[in-house]
Amino acid sequence: MLSIQYLEDSPTLHQLDRKQVINKLRLAAEILPFTHLLIGWNVPPHLLEACRTEADRLGMRFLRWHPLLTGDAVFQPQPAWQIIGLSGHQVKGYRDMPEFTFVCPNHPEVQEALCHRLENLLCQGLYQGFFLDRARFPSPAADPLNDLGCFCEHCQRKAAVEGLDLPKIQAEISQTLDENGRISLIYALLTGKAHPENSDQSDAINQFLLFRKSSVGDFLAMVARPLREAHLEIGLDCFSASLTHMVGQDLPRLSELVDWIKLMAYAHTFAPAGIPYECFGLAHFLSTTTRLDEGQSLDWIGASLRFRLPTSYTALEKNGLSTFSLEQEVRRGVAACSVPALAGMELIDLEGVTNLNPDQIRSDLSGLKHSGSAGLVISWDLLHIPLERLNLVRQVYLGEQLSPLYP
Repeated sequence: MLSIQYLEDSPTLHQLDRKQVINKLRLAAEILPFTHLLIGWNVPPHLLEACRTEADRLGMRFLRWHPLLTGDAVFQPQPAWQIIGLSGHQVKGYRDMPEFTFVCPNHPEVQEALCHRLENLLCQGLYQGFFLDRARFPSPAADPLNDLGCFCEHCQRKAAVEGLDLPKIQAEISQTLDENGRISLIYALLTGKAHPENSDQSDAINQFLLFRKSSVGDFLAMVARPLREAHLEIGLDCFSASLTHMVGQDLPRLSELVDWIKLMAYAHTFAPAGIPYECFGLAHFLSTTTRLDEGQSLDWIGASLRFRLPTSYTALEKNGLSTFSLEQEVRRGVAACSVPALAGMELIDLEGVTNLNPDQIRSDLSGLKHSGSAGLVISWDLLHIPLERLNLVRQVYLGEQLSPLYP
């Protein structure tokens, strides 16, 4: 499988010219034999229809790239639906951006609004499937003491049905956050289980992490049901394997509900879901609230994740993960999934977010080729990906000669 994400929602999306959009898709398809076109949300109808027609002509499956718990311009999340963190406050999105501000999967109004939205999309009959994004809790890495959630009344109600006292769990976790407790909390977020040396926190954090995974799994099962009944293909966007515990994604359980999973193996992205960004957040938290310094925090995070990180924050942001660590991480995700697992790879230049160069791209493609993944999802948006980078995929990942048009 070789998929491409295209036309992510943006302030300039409605200003795009049809010819420009179709030409970029055609040029990309001349370089790589894409199997799937994952088309974004809030795309103007004339561009949507044109891309569907072109995808049919090129033999590409046409799937809607659909964000679930952050809204899609039509589904507008309400402030009252937001995640409630460990401190009892609403969890803010990254830089207060709506596209990174999550709502609770256990909130009945969220569930009702999303089901209604999906019913309307199904009635259009335009898509051959759905690529479901943001089916998770927001990452707490930047501020674990405030952003770990959710503890809202609806989560309390669902937890009670499962035999859990969520307010009690919240209090027990909060009461064990001395220096050792903070280290143990990060260990649990990275491994999915409590630190063996912190018995005071063990039961509470273990129960809470399992509850979050059941919440995401139950939510996705509800969302996927009408798609399955309509015989549509379902792909799922997931965090990189070692970071899934932080956001409530259980790869084995989620594999039962979808046809394939994309692993966000973003080794050189310094923004939400990027492995360097998430690891930096956790390490920075440790180096500012515990006895560990910068280098020790990075070493400790790397040891918990079972791959090596750079030795400084500057190097982590600039260099990201090594190819060896990236390959290890994708192998781990492949092993956890019972459906085809694809490696998501960033190929765009975004100032302050990605730091890419041809040699690094070649090296990572070689590692991904041997990772056991079922293919690639090239991210995020074809609109902003230089065509010469698609040629690197063709040369290294597929082992084919470069096109003379794009040396």
